[in-house]
Amino acid sequence: MNDLVGIIRKEAEMEQALGRLAEFRGRIAKMTVEGHRQFNPGWHLALDLRNMLTVSECVAGAALLRQESRGGHTRDDFPVMNAEWRKKLLVCALDSDGSVNVTEEQQIPMRADLLELFEVDELSKYLTEEELPST
Repeated sequence: MNDLVGIIRKEAEMEQALGRLAEFRGRIAKMTVEGHRQFNPGWHLALDLRNMLTVSECVAGAALLRQESRGGHTRDDFPVMNAEWRKKLLVCALDSDGSVNVTEEQQIPMRADLLELFEVDELSKYLTEEELPST
């Protein structure tokens, strides 16, 4: 994840990351741990590894779908914010076979009274010109 889905993200690297994560999923299915679970860091890492893989697949899959840059998500191939993405949520869920599925859902717009609580300079970091409240 650090090498392929880092601070600056690119489509080809994220696709490569998803391929490598799929390989890991196959390897994890065959994983075993020797010894007792007491005082055994390997035992606990083995338990955590499945969750870390699931989260990594969610992050990489959602980042690949999101074709814009905003906040902590920077796409080298999509360097600007896109107001259309403000209307979308990317939701990760596990399918019955344990694979990660990322879907788009409609985002509820922020209420005007809440927008008024923020300074325009702060909002401009996260909203496009069209989205900024006229003050």
